[in-house]
Amino acid sequence: MSVKVAVILPSRGLMFSRTAEEIVRNLRGVDYKFFFSHRQPIPDCFETPVRHALRDKTITHLWITEDDMILPDNTLWDMLALDKDVVTCDYPVTKDGKGAVFTVSGEIVYCGTGCLLIKREVFDRLATPYFRSDIRWSPLNYGSTVKMVGSMYGDEGYGLHDVTFGIKLYRAGIPIHEYGCLGQRKLVSLGKSGTNDGAHLIEQWTKIKKNYEYKKIMGMPLAIGAKGALITVDTPTGGIRVTKKHAENLIKQGLATKIDDSKVIIDDSEVKW
Repeated sequence: MSVKVAVILPSRGLMFSRTAEEIVRNLRGVDYKFFFSHRQPIPDCFETPVRHALRDKTITHLWITEDDMILPDNTLWDMLALDKDVVTCDYPVTKDGKGAVFTVSGEIVYCGTGCLLIKREVFDRLATPYFRSDIRWSPLNYGSTVKMVGSMYGDEGYGLHDVTFGIKLYRAGIPIHEYGCLGQRKLVSLGKSGTNDGAHLIEQWTKIKKNYEYKKIMGMPLAIGAKGALITVDTPTGGIRVTKKHAENLIKQGLATKIDDSKVIIDDSEVKW
């Protein structure tokens, strides 16, 4: 089957010229079609071009690339070569190197949308809207795993669309695969007007502290329970850590279920999907 890539550019008005050049360089030899967003807020700047792209039945992949990414040559080709449903790249989202990819026990739970390649059929398994910013996910330390608790948040939060999209994929059993690491460009100051030498001052973020967020969560106190050689079980009132014997009794009585400590727990009971 031939490949045709929808290039999704969720810009809210401006983009770095070097990023634009790098996108074009990555598209050499690829059959593609651009889908732009202009003057739209998050998450509309993602949702609108994605929906437009899906109307074109010749599209096989959607490549979401944000307007501030650093994209080495062959990034897109290498991501396509992996032939996975979803492929992402890690990159710093803060100057001190917090990465965009969140992994628990070797599985990516969510990632940023700075450079994300998705096969079109993936969207057939997801409910619309695909991108939302009205859900907040609060992580809890459950011992050797993490519980992500969702709640309705309104329109006050910045971003949030990427976390929810990743958790949608996770819930649907669609794994996210990581290709590699990229960087981001950030505007330090605008160039002065009224001068021929008025270039903007731009810095590059390339340092990444891998899985920074997971390590931070694991440094938090246990959500409920005590330290020691205990087993994590889920109850109607939340997770608890108890002795093996106590856990077996609770499970036998139907009062608890054992949590697989190798997996993340998604609690979306308060989320209106």
